[in-house]
Formats: sequence, structure tokens, C-alpha cells
Amino acid sequence: MNRRAWGLAIIVLVVTVTVFFYRKRERALAELKVDPGPTMLARLQSDNSSLSLTGGAPLASSAGTAKRDGAVVVKGGWGGGLGQFGHKRAAESSPEGPMALSVAPDGSVLIVDQINRRIERYRDGKPLSTTPIGGDTVQDLALLPEGRLAVLDRFVDKGVQIYDSDGKLLNDVALFGQHELGSLTGVFADARGVYVEREHGLLLRITDASGNRVTGERELPGRPSRDGQLVIAAALLERQSGQFLVRAIDRVKGSSVWERVIQLPTPILHMVMLDSDRQGRIYAAAVTALEEQVPPYRLTDEALIAVQLGRDGTERGRLKLPPLHGSDESFRPVTVDDDGRLYVMRSSESGLTVTRYMF
Repeated sequence: MNRRAWGLAIIVLVVTVTVFFYRKRERALAELKVDPGPTMLARLQSDNSSLSLTGGAPLASSAGTAKRDGAVVVKGGWGGGLGQFGHKRAAESSPEGPMALSVAPDGSVLIVDQINRRIERYRDGKPLSTTPIGGDTVQDLALLPEGRLAVLDRFVDKGVQIYDSDGKLLNDVALFGQHELGSLTGVFADARGVYVEREHGLLLRITDASGNRVTGERELPGRPSRDGQLVIAAALLERQSGQFLVRAIDRVKGSSVWERVIQLPTPILHMVMLDSDRQGRIYAAAVTALEEQVPPYRLTDEALIAVQLGRDGTERGRLKLPPLHGSDESFRPVTVDDDGRLYVMRSSESGLTVTRYMF
């Protein structure tokens, strides 16, 4: 056989072998092909301990709002013992449970248990430490560097108390005479110090990061972001149509960086959170519901809806969560940690829970 014939034979052999193995591979893939139904999707999600699917539900609704189950990270009954929380019901006032929560950089959850005159710290679902506080009218807290705490008491102590990481009172910053105390809507902190907010608008720095009093400060037009770049503000545009505005302002220049109108699917009852994480993402949350137009005007389709915005204001995700049931008064029932995980504090007849959710 000459060289040309040998060459043609080799080419034919190579082509035949290639086709044979290609068809065998296709048959094997066809036999392995599986439709990933709800059970498999749930199994794929099971690696994330703080997130699971409910009943094989889709990951997102048609409106783009994810429905997530959360992980309960704090749970306790009513009482004054370890792992319990104070609860007050009086005829002359609204029912009252813990007023606020925050999450430290190490992931521990802090809860203002003002009825028991303490701040409780939890980690991995277990009580970690307790910081005694002066009175039972504290409503809000903020975390400073090196484990220091700032707590706001608008009505009795009428100021902000600063505690060190061991629970020692470092400073009591009186606010009487400087502010209409009932108009204060929160206390906030960052690496530069402690701020008080007036009517969900302007913020005034009252101490440095060590808790020492400062005066003559220029007010900020919003809450300081955790990355130190922005101040952020929100405004309810139209309650019935479910619209609110989020605005980001350059902290150094004072100029607007972006504004975004957020459209929710149902009317807004009230806003419950405006916050940020260390990556500069912005978070807002509102309680929404439909109200019947005839007596007794029952509420239906109640929900807590949280929205995550990127550094540029682009919407990155939503969570539609169970509402904040119960009539207990609270000041800050929703927050995020440095990594952008959402924490929700809820009261019930049996006690208090804090649930963590992932976007």
C-alpha cells in the first residue's frame, strides 16, 4: 500500500473513533440529566444555615421580592432572669418590650432590655454578657469603637450615656435645653463619635469616639454610612401608593450623590429602618399592608419589606418577611450587621425572638 492510501486510512480511522466517543458521551449525559425540582433546590440551599426555602417555593416572586426563611439567633421568654426579657403591660400606656437591637462587628447581638435595666449581649443563641443601665426608659443604642456603647434616654435621664466595654459609665451627656427631647429619633455612632438625630432628619455630633463631649458641630443632613463615605436619608413620598425616597450625600462635599425612588407593592404603614453595611450598601425597610375600605378597616397582606441598594443606588435585592406582629412599642426593631445580614426583633405572647435573614 502506498503512502497516500495509508494516510487516507489513518484519517478515516481517527474520524470513526471520534464520532464513536462523542455519541457515547451524549448518551451518558442524557441518562444523567435531571430536572432540579423543589426538593433538589432546597437541598442545594441547605448548606446555608441561615437560609432555607419554604415548601419548594420559588426563590423570587414575580415582583422580584425574595421570600426567605430566617435563622432564629436569639430566643427568650418574658421575665427578669438570665436569657429572659422584660415585658410591661399597663392600662395607662402602650405594651412595652425590648426597645432596640444592634449587631456588633464580632456578630454578637445586643438588645436593649430597658425594663430589666440592662443591655443583653448574645452570641450563637446564648447569653454572653449583661451591661446594667441606669433607668428603664432607655430607647436606643449605638456601638462605638473598642466595644463602647451609647444609649439614648429621652425622658428621664434626658441624655446619652456612654459605657465602656466592661459596662463602666464613662460619660453622661445631658441634652436638656439643647433639643426638644421628644423630637429625637435615634442615637448613632461611627469612628468619629456619637450623634443624635432630630425628627428623622438632621444629626448632631455630641461626643468624640471616646465619649468626650464636643460642641459647635455642624449638623449632618443624614445618618453616617458605615464606610465613612456618605450620609444617608429617607423620606416617605406617598404612603398609599407605597413610595419612598432614599438619598445619599457625599459626606465631605455635602453634595447629592444619588437619589432613588423605591416602589413597594402595597401601602406603607411606617418606615422601620435606614442603615448601611461596611461595603457601602444601603438598606431600608418598611411595614406594609392593604387596608379594607369598610369598617372595621382590617389590614391584610401585612409584610415587612426590606430593600438593599448598591453603592451607586442601584437596587440589588428585596426581602418580603412576616410582619412585626404584636402591639409592643419598640424603637429600633430592625437592623443590619457589617456584612449586610438583616436582623428582625419580634415580640409575642410567649417572649422575644431575633431572626437573621440573608439577601
